[in-house]
Amino acid sequence: MTDSSVSDVSRRSAEQGNRQERYSIREFIALCRRRRWVLSGVVGFFLTACLLYCLIAPKKYDATAVVALRMQPASTLSVEGAETMASASILSTPLELETLVNVLRSEDLRWRVIRGERLYAAAGFDPAFVKRFPKFDVNHPEPAAQERLLDRFDKLLRVRVMPRTLLVEVRFRSRDPELSARVANALVTAYQAREVEMRRLATQTASSWLQGQLDALTATLHGKEKELAAFESSHGFLTTEQSQPGGQPMETLRNPAVQQVDETERLWSQASGDRILRQALYVQAQQGDPEAVLAANPDLQAEMGPGGAAMAQQLRGHLSEVQVELAQLRLEHGPNYPHVQELERAAQEITAELKAEDAKLLDGFERSWKAAAGREEMLRKQLDEEMAQGVKENDATIRYASLLQEVESGQELCTRLRRRIEEAGMSAGVRGSSISVVDEARVPFKAATPDVPLYLAIALFVGGWVAVAMALLLDAMRPMAKVGAVVLVAFTLFGGWNGRAQAPTPNTQGLPTGVVRLPEDAPVRNPPNPKTAPQVWSAGEAVIPQPVQNHSEQSGAAMALPIAAGDFLEVSEFHLQEFHAQVRVAADGTVELPLVGAVQVRGMSEHEAARAIEKVLLDKGMLVHPQVAVMVTNAAGQDVSVMGEVARPGVYAYTVHHRLLDVIAAAQGLTPNAGRLVNVFHRDDPKTPHPVVLEPTGAVSAADAKVDHDPELEPGDTVLVSRAGLAYVIGDVVRPGGFAVDPVQGLTVVQALSLAWGATPNAATGKAILIRDQPGGRMLTRLNLKRMIRGQDPDEPVRDRDILFVPDSTAKNLANKSIEAAIQSAIGVSIYAGLVYSQRF
Repeated sequence: MTDSSVSDVSRRSAEQGNRQERYSIREFIALCRRRRWVLSGVVGFFLTACLLYCLIAPKKYDATAVVALRMQPASTLSVEGAETMASASILSTPLELETLVNVLRSEDLRWRVIRGERLYAAAGFDPAFVKRFPKFDVNHPEPAAQERLLDRFDKLLRVRVMPRTLLVEVRFRSRDPELSARVANALVTAYQAREVEMRRLATQTASSWLQGQLDALTATLHGKEKELAAFESSHGFLTTEQSQPGGQPMETLRNPAVQQVDETERLWSQASGDRILRQALYVQAQQGDPEAVLAANPDLQAEMGPGGAAMAQQLRGHLSEVQVELAQLRLEHGPNYPHVQELERAAQEITAELKAEDAKLLDGFERSWKAAAGREEMLRKQLDEEMAQGVKENDATIRYASLLQEVESGQELCTRLRRRIEEAGMSAGVRGSSISVVDEARVPFKAATPDVPLYLAIALFVGGWVAVAMALLLDAMRPMAKVGAVVLVAFTLFGGWNGRAQAPTPNTQGLPTGVVRLPEDAPVRNPPNPKTAPQVWSAGEAVIPQPVQNHSEQSGAAMALPIAAGDFLEVSEFHLQEFHAQVRVAADGTVELPLVGAVQVRGMSEHEAARAIEKVLLDKGMLVHPQVAVMVTNAAGQDVSVMGEVARPGVYAYTVHHRLLDVIAAAQGLTPNAGRLVNVFHRDDPKTPHPVVLEPTGAVSAADAKVDHDPELEPGDTVLVSRAGLAYVIGDVVRPGGFAVDPVQGLTVVQALSLAWGATPNAATGKAILIRDQPGGRMLTRLNLKRMIRGQDPDEPVRDRDILFVPDSTAKNLANKSIEAAIQSAIGVSIYAGLVYSQRF
């Protein structure tokens, strides 16, 4: 086979693929004209079947009532506790709406409506019920009959919460429009009646229990009142009525001796508290800050005068400012700093004045405490004299006060119980419902099902797709296979129309999964994503060389080599901005720095140089806690050159990481076309390459364990990364192109096919061709890729500039296209059958 024959095969396969991928509008119109009888027949069949179904199917009517969950009282005249309202909580409101929906669908309400509306005898509710249960008795129903009525009612009833509202929609469907409206309204009325009945029963039970408790309490209260009257007569007590803050009368015992003792005791308590407070202030002033204690007590400050406290506060404020400034200076400067010594003297003077003011304030606290103690002692003596006189009358007074409190408490409790019983009786008759009717159900005049325009639109849409699929299928099939295709489509349509009892599920086992008729144990391959694919080399793309850049200044890591003469250093100190400097190491190994002069850094690392500069700052008393940082910004003559197949070729600094892989990583890795062979040239022998084989995976064999795949580099070395060869995969593959062939690791036919994302479903994998250039011309080798993938044939190696051609299979194209058309037709019929099933049932 010559070069021209290979190019012809490639061109024909590309043209055939382009014809398969696009279908022009002119060809589609011509197809519709050729198959116009098929298109009109299939669409007409679907429309006719839809019209027959709409004529035969019975009409059903929906009646809808809307109720609202109440959030506020229905009337402003409601008795307290009589109105039932739903809480406005964001968490409880959905639960209350869900509870209301479930109660409306409960068996008790359904049975009440069935009995009240006599649905068991209504033809529009269940036409076959009377024939099946001719002797039905609503008062004593049979379990089977009652279960049938309840299930039928539940199927026709729909209760749902309207989104983002407190409204509940109650919808009932039946063949009789008047029956639908009547049942929907009856269900709401039955719920309200059931709610009122349950509340009235609960109120009656609670009122009976409260009445029994009131009778027992009234009998006990009469006995206490008789005992109190007898005690007043025997001891000659006099009581008077006074008004409480709420306006109610209250009996009060008048006893002058007791009142005098109470007044004296009150005055003594106040004096005692004042004495304790002043003593505590005196102790607190002794142990702490006298002016702060005086400032916290305005009454005592008015008594002692505001002069001393104000003066002390000013002195303390001035002392705080001096101390803050002194502390800031001590953090950065030594004790011999002149401004530091001046602030220390000022702080000592302010402290002496502050102590004198505190002594004056402490003397005032002591005088105030002694005066309060003398007043307390005087009132104590007066209280003892009055207590001796009033002890004699105290026992009778305490007993009388206890009896009077018991009688008053009993009267108040009886009054509250009587009022509660009266309110419960009144609220039992005026309790409102927890729902309010927003819209009552009206008699519908339009049937809900069947919806003729909707069904016709669905039939037209599905029929159009099925007709186009049949036309494409008949056009793609050979003349001898047209009869079989028509029989297959007719059988599919017949099966779809006969599956009305249950929505059919499409069978996708016949879908093409990448290769036609794969064995059952072969895994299904997912199509790759072009966005996540690895980069491949294409002959049509030009390789843009990147300019060589000097990256020696990008390294900020610590130098493995010591600092030498000629290196550039960046020196900075945390506290002093003026100390920041960029200097060069002199020939004698020193650097000139502000405030300290020359510092020797030759032979040191960055960390050691920073510690040396910190020591000089400490020794000269410039800083207390110096924090110096040193960084080598440029090392003289210490760099490595990286060239070849790397992402960013250039000159890189010879830093702490100076192995081969470290330098390649600093150049942002290898390019997709890079090989595994790297040549290293030393500065002292630039013409002699030292080859190194990379092992990126880290998997080194036992025989190759002694070979160093990551050697140590030296300053001035040049690294040259070689380029790998290319092999080309063309034809009916997912992504044709050129792929790198590593000269060390190599590449096989199956590996090259996997890099091209495998063959397409229509590829002729048994007729692949491997084209190889040789000195005498091209050599063509036929390959069976299917047998190679399964391990039945040996995998052939691929060399540099080899071409793997995968041809197209015409038989697979026709078979896959026919299967896809049949599956699309079956799916369309299944969707239509599912829609009809859901609308009808």
